[in-house]
Amino acid sequence: MLWVVLLLGASGMVGGYTAERAIIPKLQYRPGTPNGIVEICRQAAIAAARTHASEMGAQLIRVDATSAGEMRRTRSGQRAPVEVGIVYSRPSGREARQGVVECRVDRSGQATIADLATAAR
Repeated sequence: MLWVVLLLGASGMVGGYTAERAIIPKLQYRPGTPNGIVEICRQAAIAAARTHASEMGAQLIRVDATSAGEMRRTRSGQRAPVEVGIVYSRPSGREARQGVVECRVDRSGQATIADLATAAR
């Protein structure tokens, strides 16, 4: 009986730890977009990623973002390249998606993600 308990405990430690280890996307910071704008864009990415997660039957675990270069001013506001990393949990395990997206911030401070569907799939 003691061997069974030890065997189950050891297998849970080995398999459980590696299966549930945190996946953290490795984002590459490129200066040019202020942290405040990156955070506004991250919040927009979270909203879009939650919708995408529910569509694919997954759970959203984390969303990270960093500057991916110089912002550009437009007539309607600003466009900022932001690298976004998204981690989803599915029954088959965790998966990470990442990519550079274009975040559009209008004059009132509202952000939309132009390319999140491409980056998240």
